[in-house]
Amino acid sequence: MHFSCHLSYTPFIITKSMKIFFLGIAGTFMGNLAQMAKNQGHEVLGVDDKVYAPMSEELESAGINFFEGYTSNNYRNADLYVIGNTISRNNEILEHILKHKNKIISGPEWLYKNVLNDKKVIAVSGTHGKTSVTSMIAHALTDNGENPSYLIAGIPKGFNKSWDLTESDYFVIEADEYDTAFFDKKPKFFHYKPDILIINNIEFDHADIYKNIEEIEKNFIELIEGLPKESKIYINSSGIRQSFLETIKENIKIKAKIEIFNADAKDIYEINRNITVKGLQEIISEGKVRESLNSYKGVKRRYDTIFDSESHKVIDDFAHHPTAIKETIKIAKEENEDVALIVELGSNSMRKGIHDDALIEIFKENHSYVVSASEEQQKKFADYAEPLTKNAIKNLLQKSNSKKTILMCGNKNFEGFQTLILDSLI
Repeated sequence: MHFSCHLSYTPFIITKSMKIFFLGIAGTFMGNLAQMAKNQGHEVLGVDDKVYAPMSEELESAGINFFEGYTSNNYRNADLYVIGNTISRNNEILEHILKHKNKIISGPEWLYKNVLNDKKVIAVSGTHGKTSVTSMIAHALTDNGENPSYLIAGIPKGFNKSWDLTESDYFVIEADEYDTAFFDKKPKFFHYKPDILIINNIEFDHADIYKNIEEIEKNFIELIEGLPKESKIYINSSGIRQSFLETIKENIKIKAKIEIFNADAKDIYEINRNITVKGLQEIISEGKVRESLNSYKGVKRRYDTIFDSESHKVIDDFAHHPTAIKETIKIAKEENEDVALIVELGSNSMRKGIHDDALIEIFKENHSYVVSASEEQQKKFADYAEPLTKNAIKNLLQKSNSKKTILMCGNKNFEGFQTLILDSLI
């Protein structure tokens, strides 16, 4: 593990009840870890810049105290400090922790040492589709009596919450390629040491930390090389580059068993089903998995119908990469040809303009609006997509002879425009 600024670090395993302080507790990942720690009997508290619902409600319900604002007066003494990957040097509380040489650990390492270490880990990786496939696997295992533990970066509609700790041998988790902490810049997925690794797709994203797709692929290769021969790796050939496949096939360092398969299908629903079946093939039969998925209810913000009437249907989708957006449009147009597309440029890659050309190709084929575009992007998109404004919404919501689908793709809050649309329709 790499540490910057020559900071001293002591690996730390929890063996008894402790007082644990989470920095960045409002994030989905860190907030869920905090609840897991509380579930294990620890005293848990934390801090974030702002803590919004539903995470604020979840933390309060779990009896976790939290503070808003990274100021030194929100520092509290604790046995261990779990540092989120949004926390950087010059954070006032972090600097206070480092000054007093308090024990620190990253979220992913805490999770492995205190939860995953005793589990058979099923990890779902890829640029997009992780949340859907992870929740499908958790659903299929549950439906077939396995009652797995899981951690999902979304709220599965069939479960009460986005995490659970059970007595089951299995733990299902999203294996994120984003970095771990300010002192550990490698992807989170290195910490999970999966028994089953699923690679759904690899495309260029996270332009704030990666220069190109080759850097991302290099991390995946290093992950695969580090897994023991007992691990199983399933790679969807339709979601990755041929050059990556060839590199894997020729790599003599790899000890784990690899199966390359093609999950390609008519739409993203079927692709995800095929990947779920493959990931569980040595645990549950294909027939039973597919039967279980018939009762799968989906995940909030993953092609989630949030309004439906005779005149309008509004779909909220977390898609924030051109490939995912195209697949989502395909599904929407199978249901209704009259689709208005709203794309929020919320991710770092979107804001940096990495996907502008791909977005223009999408906008050309659709009645499109953009949210959070820079002035330069608005000029670039001018002939293809309209900035979403109150006037644009007024025109969009006018009733016509046919029903209109409003498809909203983005990973933030659409600058409040989604709420405005819903309020105008209700």
